[in-house]
Amino acid sequence: MGWFRRLAVGTALVYLTQSVLAIQLPAGYDTVWTTQSNNSAGSMPVGGGDVGLNVWAEAGDLLFYIANSGAFDENNSLLKLGRVRLSMEPNPFELTAASFEQRLHINDGYITFTGDYNTLIKIWVDMDTSGIHTEITSDNDLSLTASFENWRLTERPMSEGEEVQTSWGVNPVSQIPLPTQYNDTIHFRQNGVLSYHHNHDTPLTTFQITEQGLQNDNPSSFFNPMKNNTFGAFMWSRQLKSGAITSGAYNGTNFTAYNLISEHPCKTFKLYIGTAQSASTNVGHWTQSLIDDAAKMETASQYNTIKWWNAFWDRSYIIINPEAGPDDSGFQVGKNYQYFRYMMACNAKGKYPTRFNGGLFTFDPSYVNPLWYPFTPDFRKWSGGTFTAQNQRLLYWPLLKTGDYDIMQHVALTSEQIDNTGLPNVYEYDASLFSNNQTRDPVLYPAGIDFNDWLSWYQDTANEFADMVLQAKLYNGLDITPWMSFVEYQLAWFDEYYQMRNGLDFNGKLIIYPGSGAETYKLALNSASTVSGLRKTLSDLLALNQTWSKGNATYYSQYLSRVPETPLDSCPGYSTLTCVAPAVNYSFTENTEPTALYTVFPWGEYGLGQPTNLTYAINAYFNDTQSATFHGVHGWRQDQIWFARMGLTADATANTISRLNDSTTYRFSAFKGPNYDWSPDINHYGSGAIGLQEMLMQTFARNNTQIRLLPAWPSEWTGYFKLQAPFSTHVSANITGHSVSNLVVIPASRLNDVVYGTE
Repeated sequence: MGWFRRLAVGTALVYLTQSVLAIQLPAGYDTVWTTQSNNSAGSMPVGGGDVGLNVWAEAGDLLFYIANSGAFDENNSLLKLGRVRLSMEPNPFELTAASFEQRLHINDGYITFTGDYNTLIKIWVDMDTSGIHTEITSDNDLSLTASFENWRLTERPMSEGEEVQTSWGVNPVSQIPLPTQYNDTIHFRQNGVLSYHHNHDTPLTTFQITEQGLQNDNPSSFFNPMKNNTFGAFMWSRQLKSGAITSGAYNGTNFTAYNLISEHPCKTFKLYIGTAQSASTNVGHWTQSLIDDAAKMETASQYNTIKWWNAFWDRSYIIINPEAGPDDSGFQVGKNYQYFRYMMACNAKGKYPTRFNGGLFTFDPSYVNPLWYPFTPDFRKWSGGTFTAQNQRLLYWPLLKTGDYDIMQHVALTSEQIDNTGLPNVYEYDASLFSNNQTRDPVLYPAGIDFNDWLSWYQDTANEFADMVLQAKLYNGLDITPWMSFVEYQLAWFDEYYQMRNGLDFNGKLIIYPGSGAETYKLALNSASTVSGLRKTLSDLLALNQTWSKGNATYYSQYLSRVPETPLDSCPGYSTLTCVAPAVNYSFTENTEPTALYTVFPWGEYGLGQPTNLTYAINAYFNDTQSATFHGVHGWRQDQIWFARMGLTADATANTISRLNDSTTYRFSAFKGPNYDWSPDINHYGSGAIGLQEMLMQTFARNNTQIRLLPAWPSEWTGYFKLQAPFSTHVSANITGHSVSNLVVIPASRLNDVVYGTE
């Protein structure tokens, strides 16, 4: 009798009606630094609403960058709102101050600094208003200078390579003139500092519409998030007045500082920074509204924000080896898993998804690579308003099991490298415009299809976002009516387009060619990631009691019957072994995703508890010589997820530890990168979070009804967890190695669906 059966029969204590008490994350999850940082790369994240701050102390000053999720300029570059510097005399944060401490209070979502003279500084962001509060108390009278630093006060052409931060191109494009960086407006106003950016011209949109042949389709009707977009901040305090305007440089970038100074020394200060972002044609009205809202911050209480964070942590958690201490690998995995959720939650009320390549927490790019990126603090690679579905999906899949549906509602993508305009990125749409060596073949790459080496015919990841929508209803009954047209038209494209292009084969099946297995298997026929994904998404759609916006149950049942089977073949290099094949055939490979394994995750066709032969997927991972170099433990790689779903505990554990252990590159433990993308690499942690969840609880088998606990859990990890399963089910328990106690399954009827281990 295996451990899983003994556990199921004898060791689980089941409380069928008991509610789970609110929890606090372990005290050791607070990040505490007792020395100041060298630069912005040694910053710590804090945020709320749609604003994120990178906060650090350097050379006796306290500094923070301000980011807002919708701050897109004329070139669709996501800009910082600015940088704030706090300086005090006498300085409680002299480098010789033995009392220095910087602490992230993770349970309550704020940062404090302590220093000489019993000085305490608290920095928090209001979850409802995104207002930034800085509260200073000291036993000694202090003089305070609060500086708002801006580096965009002069209109200028971008430097070569800097345009990568825009939507003009994910790589430098010599055939397009370097875009213009337009200036901000900043000045003293009403005893504070007002800094904002207002978009006027939007040359990118004009180029994008013309490039894609849409100029005759009423261009003014296209969604243009850059048009009149206005974003900025107002910093003020009753205890400060306008001071000097000074200049300086930080890490090679010149800035102008508007300084608020204390009228006289005080033991307490309160500094408020209101933030805003919206489209506006009346800048005067917009700025006055920002100032008026910032004035109301004076009466705001932190109580509701702390209450929000406490409820957020009680919603879901995975705590590992909580008593082991900070150097324990399991402790670090659990802590950094929670920090991933934390960084996502800082944008819980944003209009736009959290960016996979840094989220709201990027810092000066030269600290990512000083030789390649000597640009301003606005720079990040793979940026602009371009959202890369392959990467973004890994941030949002784990939110199903954490129950973070409020955060999930920001995202829906229909193709790889799509801009927030709803159109493909201009560089990716037609490589022939930017290369003398490529010519668009109108048969293989008709108008409307991306023409470039990586993204042509790549539509698979959009199916993942469609299925996320369906899974959100499956998990908790979320009303998905607003997203149904996206889901149905996304699915319909494969059916209608490929029938129009190719007809059906002699078995009445779709001929999905030309297609693409992720970015790797190009001009593919019936890619495994496509056909497996279509079957899963259509099955989930049919399983829901949902009002259709386009089709009906008969249509989707017939469509499902037209989807080809997942291809199988002899493993390359091993003729006696059967592997899931990446496609029936393909013309060439471009990238390094082993898309045969997408049948394991995200689609769950192969895995523990499924009727398919799991050996075929395991063979595809270990015995396919063609994809032997396609694996890894960083960035958007998914190996630990596949290991967990295939029940390979040792491999899943090793990969998850490597992915979620403390960073050795940056000071904050959950800042890693750049890997394939940027620092901090948020999709690196999203992939790790999914893997950890799948090691602990799997719910994809038996038409989403099975709850499999500890399918790939190492014996050396103890702790406790709370996760959500399909059908509005909540599961929590204590774990000691391979034993579970205090198991709570709500509703109790779902207890019969619980199985254990790899049985």
